[in-house]
Amino acid sequence: MTEPLEVYALVQREGRWWLPYGPEADAEALARVFNSDCSVVFLGPDGGSLAYDVTNEGEEVVRLEAALEAVAQEVIFDPQHSRPLNTAIWTEDPALLGLVQEIWDEHFATGEAEKQKGGKKPRRPYIEQLRVLVTDLYLAWQEDPLLCLGMPFSEGAWDSQSRYNPLGLSKHLVVLVKQLQAAGLVRVSAGSYAAPGAKGNRTGRIQASTELQKRFEALVVDGRAIQVVPSECIILKEGEGDYSRAVEYQDTDNTLCMRQVLTAYNDLLAQTFIDIPTLEQPWAVRQDNRGKDIRVAVGSRHQLVRRIFSRGSWEMNGRFYGPWWQGLNSKLRSQIFINDTPTVEIDFKAMHIQILAAQQGVELPPDPYELPPGQFPDTDPDEQRRLVKQLVLTALNAKDTRSACSAFREGLKAGHPGKHLKNTSLQKTINTFSEHIPALADNLCSDVGIRLMFTDSQIMERVITHSTLLGLPVLTIHDSAIIPYTHSKVLEETMKQAAVEVVGREIPLEAKALGLDHDSWKDDPVYVRLDYQTCRETERCEGYLTRLKEWENTTGREVVPFNIL
Repeated sequence: MTEPLEVYALVQREGRWWLPYGPEADAEALARVFNSDCSVVFLGPDGGSLAYDVTNEGEEVVRLEAALEAVAQEVIFDPQHSRPLNTAIWTEDPALLGLVQEIWDEHFATGEAEKQKGGKKPRRPYIEQLRVLVTDLYLAWQEDPLLCLGMPFSEGAWDSQSRYNPLGLSKHLVVLVKQLQAAGLVRVSAGSYAAPGAKGNRTGRIQASTELQKRFEALVVDGRAIQVVPSECIILKEGEGDYSRAVEYQDTDNTLCMRQVLTAYNDLLAQTFIDIPTLEQPWAVRQDNRGKDIRVAVGSRHQLVRRIFSRGSWEMNGRFYGPWWQGLNSKLRSQIFINDTPTVEIDFKAMHIQILAAQQGVELPPDPYELPPGQFPDTDPDEQRRLVKQLVLTALNAKDTRSACSAFREGLKAGHPGKHLKNTSLQKTINTFSEHIPALADNLCSDVGIRLMFTDSQIMERVITHSTLLGLPVLTIHDSAIIPYTHSKVLEETMKQAAVEVVGREIPLEAKALGLDHDSWKDDPVYVRLDYQTCRETERCEGYLTRLKEWENTTGREVVPFNIL
């Protein structure tokens, strides 16, 4: 074969195999490949490949089309674009129930009836397990047709009696998936495991096939009939990365108390309408580090908060995870409304190094990330500060310098010049920071980050507890919180007090916008604040107003904007 070599994965749409560029770009993409003197390898769905020396002659294109038509199964284009299978999703929607029954009758009824004649009955009947599977495939397809669901395929991963398995799904779910794949209704990408903590480790992925998507399109589904059943919100995990797994535990006074706090908080969020008024569709779009657009589903079904502990320890991690606003960048978060009220986000500045400084009884300089120029080539002071901050925080979470440097480069967006920086160059910047703040030097590249996460989670737990008692919904990120802009002073005081209770002193705060109750307004004429209020009152689009009305109809609650205290 001639060089260069180009590699493409294939996806199937409308019964044909295409390069994965989207329907409008297929012709352009094919033309670019077929009008170049290069060798092209098309990855087949079975892991094999179809290799061709491509020339400008149409004859080669015809030969390629014939080969592609012979491929039997569909493939998942991007297994990394995924979310976990929601094992707590349930529906009583007639349209979805009808589809589940159709699929059951077509592919399962006879064989499963024979299996279930004798022996122990499953905790959850198999047809109801199929209901969970089809419902979440439908929701994923609604969010983004290219989104896939992650699920373990090992039988040992499914325990119908587990505290994390509220609907009692069993290992038979894997059998159902394989039968759906054989029937051409789902696409499957096998999981991979190289070594503990390896970058390529991941669970299996599933996605609705073209045929199942067509059946979804024919449905008229009442979204109000799809609910998330109550599930465990205090989670203890062991292992690393995508192969970490939740483990069982015995409740203690501590876990009971944490669950009580989080249940009350989730109940308050469920009674609160949280959305973005500029979104016509119920999703926001952000870019990942590869520059790829990622949809983030917005709505009450995606705001359940869980507290997750790591490495089998109640003193590692413990942060609050799960709600959709954590998947947004700061610009999108600034557009969130809570009960139709604009919001303010307040950050703990340099939270982790402030915690370390408090624990060691030292004071930090005004800007701990400000180092002498030249730490990174061709960067202005603002960009250098951002990169220094990213490198230091990465080093706090890393076990050694090598992994810190690797993780730093991986965290940069595609095409960023920092991706080419050598370990020696990054090590010099780490050393410069250590000289800048000697008291923190021993904490860099020492795996201290996961314990700092536990400390910051204790602070946020106090913020959540106090705000919930006041009936004020705050949206936590990890080192910041969002609140209606009518109540920013309450949040500021709560965050200050929470830090004092946990680390013994206040941690500096930074608000990304002014609250209406901020003291600075006292010196301004009333019209200045009214102008600001008008500016923050973003125009509500039709999609947002429709979702607001649907939320009111579903919950039976009226959305009442917050007023200044």
